[in-house]
Amino acid sequence: MSQNVPGEQPAVPQPEQPAAPAYSAPAAPAAPAYGAAAVQPKGLAITALILGIASIVFCWVWWLSIPAGVVGLVLGIIGLRKGQPRGMALTGVILSAIGIVIAIILIIVIAAIVAAAIQQGLVTVS
Repeated sequence: MSQNVPGEQPAVPQPEQPAAPAYSAPAAPAAPAYGAAAVQPKGLAITALILGIASIVFCWVWWLSIPAGVVGLVLGIIGLRKGQPRGMALTGVILSAIGIVIAIILIIVIAAIVAAAIQQGLVTVS
């Protein structure tokens, strides 16, 4: 037998704690709260920007620059029409156009140099 001493808790068994609730799958995502900005897709604009940069960087390699510039130009225009971030899409369009123009100018300049070299007899064509 045990005696209860003042200040001590009685030797009565405590009731068990309830079990933790079982894990359930997360609920479907809710609509954004009032006033919250919706996530804006920007894949076309980013792709146009990257291809525009690539068309300028590789402008001396015309078989890379011109196709990258054309695709970047088209995707940038589509991105502008779909309301994607205007700055990235417009920059992609401008850089793509500049890359195409520089590549075409380089093709013309190199062709003129080769033609002049052939005409002066520095290079022979067999």
